[in-house]
Amino acid sequence: MPVINRKRRAQAEAEPSPPPTRRRRSPSASEASSIDGEVDGEDTQGASSNDQMVKKLVRLALASEYSRIPIRRSDISAKVMAPNTGRQFKHVFTEAQEQLRSVFGMELTELPVKEKVTVSQKRAAQRSGTQGSSTSKAYILTSTLPARYRKYSVLQPPQIPSTGAEASYIGLTTFILALIYLSASQTISESRLEKHLKRMNADNYVLAGEKTEKVLKRMERENYIVKVRERDGGGEESVEYVIGPRGKVEVGERGVAGLVRGVYGKKDAEADELERRLVRSLGDIVIEKKTRRLGEEEGDIEGGEENEGDQAEAGAQETEEDEAQQQQQVNGRRGRKKQTPKQTRRSSGRNKKRARDEEEEEAEEEEDDDAGDANAEESDE
Repeated sequence: MPVINRKRRAQAEAEPSPPPTRRRRSPSASEASSIDGEVDGEDTQGASSNDQMVKKLVRLALASEYSRIPIRRSDISAKVMAPNTGRQFKHVFTEAQEQLRSVFGMELTELPVKEKVTVSQKRAAQRSGTQGSSTSKAYILTSTLPARYRKYSVLQPPQIPSTGAEASYIGLTTFILALIYLSASQTISESRLEKHLKRMNADNYVLAGEKTEKVLKRMERENYIVKVRERDGGGEESVEYVIGPRGKVEVGERGVAGLVRGVYGKKDAEADELERRLVRSLGDIVIEKKTRRLGEEEGDIEGGEENEGDQAEAGAQETEEDEAQQQQQVNGRRGRKKQTPKQTRRSSGRNKKRARDEEEEEAEEEEDDDAGDANAEESDE
């Protein structure tokens, strides 16, 4: 073989061959459907997890309210929310509220923050430079039923331990809250509360043989009332009770006003005075809305935008008419000038002269009539 051919063959073997090219293959229809199924499965799993969290929150709210335990934000995060789902809290809370309203006629209401009553608490708040958080992040269940359904026949006390025991507890709690609300400073001392309980014969063994002291501790534990202890400069301790967060939400000023109206009644002669006293003690929030008779039935216009609008319009018209009448009276009084004694005597003299003139005219008419009658008799003769 020639030398030139051998060299060319060696060079050809030494040169590397180009790598083979591969074409990109588009996914088949089966592979695409499997990918879409995985994505849909993730969405379905996320939706189901949200539903599970909503149901857990509803069950937690019902169970906690049965024990009168407030639900805290930390409890919801620990017992309801799944890991790494903190951003979904608002959505879960809103969905749970809708289910509670539509199915159970209740909703989660945030409790107010406990007030700083004692001097030491106020000084501590001033030292820290803040008055504390404006939200308590604790919730309880409250009824959303209309007023016409909030009756004993519809909303009965729980049956455990017994209906009578729960009704007695609710009645005593409302009575004590009313005493505190109607006090001058909305606080009541321990000695004064004991005096009121003795007058009601409720100082000992009020609930199924349970002492009142234990009942008061239960009210403290359930946040109906708050017991405040404070020492003065002489070292003496004073004990007072104030309204707790649950007492403000469940009973409040309206509940106290309803209790007072139920005890004292609403006679026509005493109704206005009773309402004035309630407003003076509790504020304008307890003012009752008026009722009107529609046809033969008496309708309560508490709710309903149309009825409220008619009432407001009628009230505005009555107000305008009263103002116009008062203005006319004022103008009439301004138009009448005060008369001096001399003018008064003149007017009285004129009146006397007018009266004499009228008497003379009547006498002349009578004489003319007599003369006419006499002439008629002569002509007849």
